[in-house]
Amino acid sequence: MSDNSLPKLSRILIILVCILQGFLTYITDHNDGSLLSQRQSTILYWQALSLVLPLVFAFTIVRLKDRFLWQSLTICLVVVLLTASWVNWNVEEVESINQYDGIVVPYLCSLGILMFIALPWLQTRIKNKQWNVSYATIYDHLCINAITVIFILLLVVFFWGILWLCVELFKQLDIHFFRHLFFRNNLFIYTINGFLIGVGIRTCRLQTHLMKAVRNLLTIMVKGLLPLLSFVALIFMATLPFVGLEALSGTWSPSALLITMIGLLIIATNIVYKSGLKVKPYPAPVRMMVNASLLVLPLYAGLALYAISIRVNEYGWTPVRVWGYLAIIASAFFSCGYAIAVVRSQRSWLHPLGMINRILLPGCVALIILVNTPLIDPYRISVDDQMNRYLAGKVTADRLDLPLLRFDNGKRGQEALITLYQNTEFVSNTQRKQRLEKIMSENNRWEVHPDIEELKQIHPKFMSDFVQQKLILAKSTLMPEESWWKMLQNNQQVDIDLCLRDSDVCIVNSLDLNQDGIYEYLLCHIEQGSDISCHVFAKQREEWRNIGHAYFPPSTVNVTYFEHALREGNVKTKLKQWHDAEVGNEAIKIYYPDME
Repeated sequence: MSDNSLPKLSRILIILVCILQGFLTYITDHNDGSLLSQRQSTILYWQALSLVLPLVFAFTIVRLKDRFLWQSLTICLVVVLLTASWVNWNVEEVESINQYDGIVVPYLCSLGILMFIALPWLQTRIKNKQWNVSYATIYDHLCINAITVIFILLLVVFFWGILWLCVELFKQLDIHFFRHLFFRNNLFIYTINGFLIGVGIRTCRLQTHLMKAVRNLLTIMVKGLLPLLSFVALIFMATLPFVGLEALSGTWSPSALLITMIGLLIIATNIVYKSGLKVKPYPAPVRMMVNASLLVLPLYAGLALYAISIRVNEYGWTPVRVWGYLAIIASAFFSCGYAIAVVRSQRSWLHPLGMINRILLPGCVALIILVNTPLIDPYRISVDDQMNRYLAGKVTADRLDLPLLRFDNGKRGQEALITLYQNTEFVSNTQRKQRLEKIMSENNRWEVHPDIEELKQIHPKFMSDFVQQKLILAKSTLMPEESWWKMLQNNQQVDIDLCLRDSDVCIVNSLDLNQDGIYEYLLCHIEQGSDISCHVFAKQREEWRNIGHAYFPPSTVNVTYFEHALREGNVKTKLKQWHDAEVGNEAIKIYYPDME
């Protein structure tokens, strides 16, 4: 059943504007030789405006001559220009697309979240000609918009899935025309995606009754899942006192999981709340369990704050931690608000929830705007904190995270590196100065020695010598034979280039893993903040092969002790407790996942 209140011209404009959005996105991403490439500072404005304005127009338009529509677009234009101006200042002097994307992508994502939260108010402003409307109206628009986004994603996935099937079918006939047309033509990809977005928005805006039916169906599903989610939240909080907070502080980053639990409970509660406002949605015992889970939400927020505070105290602020901290603060306000709603509910279930959401959702909009302004600039906070930690002696010069300053903090990070280069104490150490110069000359954090590829192709002997100089042989480990070094350079399973970076350590140990009297080699790669990888090499039929490997996060071991033990050659074999089996003459390898 359709809602014909949307004029025919508006339906056409929705699709045309979304196609235009796809075309503009294509221009900003592929602008070699164009006017935009000559004026780099304008690209971010194009990216932000082409993301926000077409979608706001498509979601809110009713009649083209409606002055409230153009007022809403003007508000969006002002917000985008103000925030983009500050973010653009942060990327003024970056030298590579990786550094640019590291700042611009979070900004564009924050704009998307901002737009999703603010859209219901813009839609009600245009439809009802006023800002002050009931929470039920805001909730209806939030739900319909969320369903629209899901529908668009499904439409895009199915469309491109069908095109992929077409390409694969014709590939069997050795016809590759469709592959180049569909998946190698960026203009086609961007404009078709814009068209699909326009079709999805237009369809969902017309089929209002169908959208409400889908919303009701989702409400029934969530209504059944909310008690289970509440039960999980309660048993986790009940178990924690017996385990202790050390269990949380020992993991890599539990904050994201804790925030996810808060977000799921808040979303699920809102969906059930809308249907259960007049009639209590559950029997008394189940309702008490749901209420109890909402009452412990502030504890979840407090634990998330505790977990991220540990990381900040150990390693200082980074842009990611600033974003995470703000998300935790927002979740803490929601958690406390929902706990208050449980306490103050008397006649009807969670009666104050609508008023709480009407206050906190605009607060989230304000917070997202502020984080993209000088007031709460994550890059200023990150760089200032890292430099202050160094100047205060909390972190030594050798442990200062130079890649973080270079690649994750835009213009401020570049200025911090220049300050360090002008610091006579910092550059007094020759190795430290060379490391700083190398970082400043690189365009991304994964870049290796600039002459590596040339050495591989032109001077293989020099390359072999360079690799031997960079790898560390543990004590009592004999120099491997020349064939082992050659194998290592050409091995597809081991990225030896990682060992050539100044920030990484690769250590070689020799040990007899199969007790046959012949030594194998264990090569372990240690990178700060990343997984530790170890590879085992054995000589089989006069040829060296990679026969085993292990990967594990640094949170599972004491990295400093682990590296020291490797250097000292403190490595020995350990027999497995559970053996394989042999049936007749047939060997059966058994994997014991619960025993290892």
